[in-house]
Amino acid sequence: MVGLWLVMILIALYQVPRLLREQQRRTLLVFGFIWLLVTVYGSLVLNDVPVPRPTDVIYAFFDKFMK
Repeated sequence: MVGLWLVMILIALYQVPRLLREQQRRTLLVFGFIWLLVTVYGSLVLNDVPVPRPTDVIYAFFDKFMK
């Protein structure tokens, strides 16, 4: 789990300053949201917490709109 957090922190340290420098606030907001989702999901998976696969969640979400 420490490896996951280390990689995620390195990704953030690389991306966030660049996005701030280029004044891409919306992109930074989306990046932060996705980064947080991936970090939490990865941590849950590594701790053997039963979580649904992302594709199952996407299918269930769009299935409600198709009916």
